[in-house]
Amino acid sequence: MKFIHVPVLLHECMNYLITDKSGIYVDCTLGTGGHFSQIAMETHSNAVLIGFDADPKAIQYCQDTHKIIQKHLYINQNFENIRKYCFRNGYIKVDGILMDLGMSSFALEDNDRGLAFRHNGPLDMRFSPDIVQSAADFVNNADINEIRRVLWEYGEEKASAKIAREIEKIRSQKPIKTTEDLANIVKKFNPERFHNKALSRVFQALRIHINRELEVLQIALEQTTMMLKPAGRLAIISYHSLEDRIIKNFIKDKTTDCICPPELPICACSHKAVMKNLTRKPVLPSDEEIKTNNRSRSAKLRVVEML
Repeated sequence: MKFIHVPVLLHECMNYLITDKSGIYVDCTLGTGGHFSQIAMETHSNAVLIGFDADPKAIQYCQDTHKIIQKHLYINQNFENIRKYCFRNGYIKVDGILMDLGMSSFALEDNDRGLAFRHNGPLDMRFSPDIVQSAADFVNNADINEIRRVLWEYGEEKASAKIAREIEKIRSQKPIKTTEDLANIVKKFNPERFHNKALSRVFQALRIHINRELEVLQIALEQTTMMLKPAGRLAIISYHSLEDRIIKNFIKDKTTDCICPPELPICACSHKAVMKNLTRKPVLPSDEEIKTNNRSRSAKLRVVEML
């Protein structure tokens, strides 16, 4: 099956990312390979492309679908392991790294993943079969205070306490197994006109927790400074405030010389910038792109360059 997935901010990414058409480029989140195949189209035949995805189905899809003439590697690993696996394959330094943190159509349209509340399916939400705990495992076994915390911290769901208590009540009678089971609980505590927004918040929160998304992002970002060549670039597309906050803090830390408290009269930290911020304000999708690809509406592209 061929999935129709429109890569977000595609040409803006390419304009920033590709500085050497014969360089080495890493796509940390392959998905259906939209950005990856575009990098291949815009680089020379002697370039090297490396694609990561935790989902073996995504790797297989890209292998079967895309005809890449350059030397390329598909690596079935979470991108928190980016440096280790690039190093193992002989690529210590690279010219560009791309992170598109959005959900691919490939994953969203797989009902067995339980990532979309619009389709009933198993309450799973795991990006990789290597992840032990599913969303169903979590909601059926976790302490209600932990469930409330996850829904509030990762979804900013105002009814998190009520939803957690209702989950505890329902699961004492029968297991919560499907996306529909969970959706019915969430709907009880939100007006009908806000159902979709509430469900988006709750499903996002559980997905982030199950896949350790924010932790993985922080780990991967730190590795990029050890991997990029001088003038090499890191391009990151985020879709919600939790991701964007981590990225902004990372960029501020890596592009600032002194990080001492402002009340200190002289610098005592000896901190030196290792990157330059190329996007003081994030690059946003155009109105035209949003019209043709609604999933791009919340996207923000930020780019930094190694000094």
